[in-house]
Amino acid sequence: MDRSANQQDVARAAGVSVSTVSRALANSRSISAELRSHIQQLAADLGYRARGGMETVSARVYVTGNVMSGGLVSFYGAVMDGMSEAAREGGITLDVRLVPPVFDTEKLRRDAEDTPTGGTFLVGLDPTPGIAELLPAGHPLILVNGFDPEMRFDCVGPNNFFGAASATQRLLAAGHRHILHLRDQVRWTTLHRQRGFESAIARTEGATAEIIDIRDHADAAIAEAVRRKLAGAATWTAVFAVHDNAAIRFIHAMQQAGLKVPEDVSVVGFDNLPPAAMVTPRLATMQVDCAALGRQAIELLQRRLADPAAAIIQVECRVAPVAGGTIAPLS
Repeated sequence: MDRSANQQDVARAAGVSVSTVSRALANSRSISAELRSHIQQLAADLGYRARGGMETVSARVYVTGNVMSGGLVSFYGAVMDGMSEAAREGGITLDVRLVPPVFDTEKLRRDAEDTPTGGTFLVGLDPTPGIAELLPAGHPLILVNGFDPEMRFDCVGPNNFFGAASATQRLLAAGHRHILHLRDQVRWTTLHRQRGFESAIARTEGATAEIIDIRDHADAAIAEAVRRKLAGAATWTAVFAVHDNAAIRFIHAMQQAGLKVPEDVSVVGFDNLPPAAMVTPRLATMQVDCAALGRQAIELLQRRLADPAAAIIQVECRVAPVAGGTIAPLS
C-alpha cells in the first residue's frame, strides 16, 4: 500500500465495523478470542501501525449541568455508562467534566491548550456558531443527545421526530382528536419532538393541537391548563408530554384537581425514565436507549479518528413504545 493502513482499511478487509476493529486491537474481552486474533493478524498483514492511535487515545467529555437536576440524572447517567463501557472496550480514556447548560465555550480552548486530547464530546450541550475555531484544526467534536443545524460535526441522538409522531399516534389510535402538547426547554432535540407531534396531528383528519410552554413557571402553567379543563374551556382529551417528568407533573396536577387518568384524560410521556414506572397508573411512554446513545458516540469518534475525511453523519437511535395504564379509548 502507498500509505500505512488505518483501522477503516482493517475493518473493510475483515468485514466488520471500525468499532469492532478498535476493540479487537485493544484486546477487549467483548470480542471473541478467534475474531480478535483474526483482526490482529489482518492488521499486521496490512501494515497497520497504531501511530498513537485509538488504543491509547484520550477524549474530553463535557456533560450538561442538567445532569444534576432531578429527573435527568438517570437519562445522562445511562448515556455516560454507555460511553464509559464502549470507551473501555476501545482503549479510550475519558476525561469527564461537568459544565453549566450554558457555559463559556472559551473553556474548550483553554482545556485543549492545557491538556490536548484526541477528541471532544458535548453531551446534552448545543454547539455555538464559532465553536470549531476554539479547537485544533481537524479535532473531532461529537455531539451526544444534540444536533448541529450547520452539519459541521458528527452527532447522535434519539429519533425524536418519529418517536414523538409515534407517541401522538398512540393517542390518535385511541380516538383522541384534540391533543395537548407540553413543551419544555427549547433545544433541537425537543423541537424535533414538537414537530413530530404536529406532523402526526396534521396527517389526521379532524385532529387539532394545543401547545403550552412549561419552561418558565411550570407549576403555574400546568395549574392553569388543568383549571381550564375543569371549567370546560379546554377541548383536549389527551396529552403528549415532551418528557416523562412533565407527564408525571401533569398527571399529579390533574389527580389533585379531581380528574382521573386515563378515564378523563389520556397521557403519553417520552424517555421511559425510572419514575415512569412509579406513577399510578404506570405511565405510557417512549423508550430512549440512553446507553446506546453513549455507545454510538464512541463509535463516531472511532470512525472519525480512523478516517478524518469521512462524511459528517448524524445517527438517530430507535425510540420504542412502552405500554402503560395512562391511555384509554375516547368514550
